[in-house]
Amino acid sequence: MPKASKHFFEELAPATRRFRSWALTYRGLLTLLGLLGLILVPAIQKSEYWLGIFVLADIWVIYAASWDFLAGYVGQVSFGHAAFLGIGGYATAGLVRYFGQPWWVSVFAGAFVAVVLGLTVGVPCLRLKGPYLALGTLAFSLILNELFQSPALQPWLGASGGVSGVPPLSHDAVVEYLVVLAFMVASLVVMVSITNSRVGTVFRSIRDDETSAEASGINTTKYKLVAFMISAFFAGIAGSLFALHFRGVSPPVFGTLYSFQAIVMAALGGVATIFGSIGGAYLFTFLDTFLGPFAGLSVFVFAVVLLLVFRFASGGFMKPVVEWLKEFIDILRGK
Repeated sequence: MPKASKHFFEELAPATRRFRSWALTYRGLLTLLGLLGLILVPAIQKSEYWLGIFVLADIWVIYAASWDFLAGYVGQVSFGHAAFLGIGGYATAGLVRYFGQPWWVSVFAGAFVAVVLGLTVGVPCLRLKGPYLALGTLAFSLILNELFQSPALQPWLGASGGVSGVPPLSHDAVVEYLVVLAFMVASLVVMVSITNSRVGTVFRSIRDDETSAEASGINTTKYKLVAFMISAFFAGIAGSLFALHFRGVSPPVFGTLYSFQAIVMAALGGVATIFGSIGGAYLFTFLDTFLGPFAGLSVFVFAVVLLLVFRFASGGFMKPVVEWLKEFIDILRGK
């Protein structure tokens, strides 16, 4: 047996035991039940409209988690995260629409284009700290917003109209939902695995005290750049799926509104949790859908909800809800 294969099987058994132990915990069981519920959504709700809402929520989960990965675990707050969402969407839309590439190839290609942008943004912006870093990323997003609307680039980028007529991921709403759900689960698992690894420990040390991390010999610039690229990759995945879902993409996707949506969703679910993005994104999506006819009111409602979360649950609403549910179950079990 090759050495690599032998090493893989040696690591497989401990990983399986760890998964079994985690699955038997309260949080593990709750996560698996939640996942089962999401898988069964098409069996309960076959409406294309509502399946589309769930698809959008899953896309926003990936997007919010990608921001949370960068800000919550590395301490690099970005106000221009929509740059990665938009560039991933444009790359995928262009490859599918104009070059006839398969959607799955285009999704990963769009994500890698976002990684290149993450590298481009990260190199100059990581010289900045605190609010200047946030404003630097915002500036990049605004530059892209104006650039992609330029009439001079209309033959390639479509100017203000963007790229339209993109073939969908699937004409079957159930298939689209399950594919996007699979992307969401895989993205969250990968991000959580990274944060729980040795690299994740380095990320948290940079977040907690960058000066001490540098003094201990950590190349903080290199690790922050890696974090930027990982975050951009998953934001690019979200942007690619976004373009396929809406069958097009336009310059407003680079706007500040989309950047702050990521912050709102991550804050609602709990920063530095990754999985909290699920609750935050779903709450945001369903509230936004309900308040859709009242465009002016929706901004006010989200502002109030965010203030309430900051006042009564500064770590997001997911953790207290999960803890309350555990206490409730314990009471029912007589503990």
